[in-house]
Formats: sequence, C-alpha cells, structure tokens
Amino acid sequence: MGIVENVIIVLHNVFSSQKIVEAAKVAYGMGFKNFAVTKAQGSAAQIGVPEAHKLAIKKKVNFFYLQSIDDVIELFQPSEIYLFVPQGYAKEKFNPEIVAEKASQKVVAIVFGGSEPGLSKKELEKGTPVYIENLYEHTTIGMLAIALYLILNSAKFNTQKY
Repeated sequence: MGIVENVIIVLHNVFSSQKIVEAAKVAYGMGFKNFAVTKAQGSAAQIGVPEAHKLAIKKKVNFFYLQSIDDVIELFQPSEIYLFVPQGYAKEKFNPEIVAEKASQKVVAIVFGGSEPGLSKKELEKGTPVYIENLYEHTTIGMLAIALYLILNSAKFNTQKY
C-alpha cells in the first residue's frame, strides 16, 4: 500500500456540517483513501457525517465515523500520530518528508481540530503536536489542505530522488 492508503486523516471535535464535507472533498480530491471524523456534534453529526459518507461511497473511498481519537488508535494502530495545532501550541515543526516516508511503509494518522480551541491538552498527549511553519492564522480546512499537499509533494520528490 502507498501513502494515500496509509494516511488516516482525522477531523476531531467538529460542530459544522460544512466543515466535514469540505474536509472530505479536500482529502478525497487529493487522492487520499481514508477520512475519519471523531466527536462530531450537532449539525456536523446529523448532516455532515451522512453527506461525507455519501461522497465516500461515490468516490469508492473510506469514511469512518468514530467516537474518539482513541478509537482511531485502537482500530488502525498507526505507527505515528501527528496532531496539527497553531504554532504556539507545538514545539515541533511539521516535516512532510518524514510523514511521507513513514506512510510509505506503515499507517500514519494526522489529526486536525474541527473547532476552537481545537485539541485539548489531553488529546495532544496521544501523539506528536506539530505546526505548519509560516502559517500564523489557521483554519482547519486551510491547514488540512496545506498538510496534505506537502505530504503528497514530499512523496513525489522522494520517489524522484532514487
């Protein structure tokens, strides 16, 4: 399996149905095969989840609706978990080359907070909190799109090196 199959994209703690659908469109539009939503509430759970699931069926990709990040860990057993946060909340800069390299061989989960403040301190302990350099104002969909693009671009670059 390749990178697009081994990366599990997780949108956690989301209230907006539109945010779920937009995230799914970005993930699937870039060729990734696995998108999970955890802790969806309100219209996100009632409208966004079914819409994202319908989109996944149409595109013949995978959509998972789970209760928590712990469920993602239990079911997919990722070798690494990267939690995307604003720069002030993480010490480590996101390195897409490392993620692409790891995902070329094993399952990797990348987690994005779906609402403010995003991810709790306890949730950040479940993996490695990372930030995207030079991204000072962050939105969930923007951060997700940039991260996925950088992972894909790094994967293409790495395969061209050899």
